[in-house]
Amino acid sequence: MAESPKEINPQTTSPLFSRIPPEVRNYIFKLVLTAYEDPQLRYSRFAPYYRPGYTCAHRIDTALLLTCRLIYAETTRLPASINERTFWFYRSPPRTPENDFLPNNGPATWLRRQELSKVHIFVQQYWLEHERHGFFAFADHLWEHANPTHLTITLRHTDWWWWEVEAPLALDPKQSGRPSPEKHSQPSDPFEPGSWGSTFQKVKGLQVLQVLQIELETVEGKKGELDAIVNRAKGWKIPLGDEKILILDESRTRRTGWIGGKFGKSITEIELHDQLILPDEELGVLDQGVDGFDSDEDILDEDHIEGSHSPENLALTPDHPTNVDSNDHSTSSGSHSCNAPPSAKERLEAAGVKFNDADSVKGLPENKTSTYYVVTLTWRAHRL
Repeated sequence: MAESPKEINPQTTSPLFSRIPPEVRNYIFKLVLTAYEDPQLRYSRFAPYYRPGYTCAHRIDTALLLTCRLIYAETTRLPASINERTFWFYRSPPRTPENDFLPNNGPATWLRRQELSKVHIFVQQYWLEHERHGFFAFADHLWEHANPTHLTITLRHTDWWWWEVEAPLALDPKQSGRPSPEKHSQPSDPFEPGSWGSTFQKVKGLQVLQVLQIELETVEGKKGELDAIVNRAKGWKIPLGDEKILILDESRTRRTGWIGGKFGKSITEIELHDQLILPDEELGVLDQGVDGFDSDEDILDEDHIEGSHSPENLALTPDHPTNVDSNDHSTSSGSHSCNAPPSAKERLEAAGVKFNDADSVKGLPENKTSTYYVVTLTWRAHRL
């Protein structure tokens, strides 16, 4: 049973409560309770969930809530309200539940649900487009019990339909099921029943949504296909119901990129569960090949880095993926042999993409890395 304010010591002798203004104190509490990447729990660079912002397991230090009852009363809702709640629908990090719809674990869980403001879902495309058990089922359940106003949907390179055989990229909120890469809906076309775009109007709770972000990732070689989808997305106007509609804010479109581990032609669930979080000293060993990985050509290329178990090679393991900012149109001069074709990095540089911190992949052979291209689109809710 919750204690009443009269049962809580007001801590009048503590400078934290007697001298520091409440707004400053609240700002301090938010800094302490903000999630961060734990460098002691790094992911393998060849895992499908490894990417900028997700190079390590996320952690929230909640020891602050145990210091006294007054601090607990002031901060108990902060972890849920200030941090983005992430859901993984397949190919999730180790020890992270998949298909987690926030099960009911008692009154405290219901309270935290009400405080959720930002939700981020990593989805495979077939799950997004599945009418009964995919995005609609998730949204219908979550927004029945919570009121997040910001939703981010991410499709990674390995989430697109038949990415293994480099199938053409296609995404359409108005088509039900798998969209056609040849036939695209027009702005005047209605949303087909069962389409993922129709979910926003069908699920009543989604009317509280203020911002929708869709993050689309592919390899550099399919940049043109993704740009074509982005161009068509300018005409996507998604109804929310209650006389509200989501309209693309083109000023918020971001094009970024990064260099990370290269995937083979397939990823199995068994292989994914073997990609455990490792302490710092073991990261390089997993990346370069260990038992269970070094003979698997579906996860890594067939060649090892010679002497990968040596301290010299382990020291070359990057802490973070290389970030690429496509909004910075300054170019850097790259040189390559007049007989050799330009690399993915050089092609992006020629398109005005600036590579930041390129040394972070130092020591990795080119055949073990891929250059990824990411576009983030933002829709905002408007009244009709």
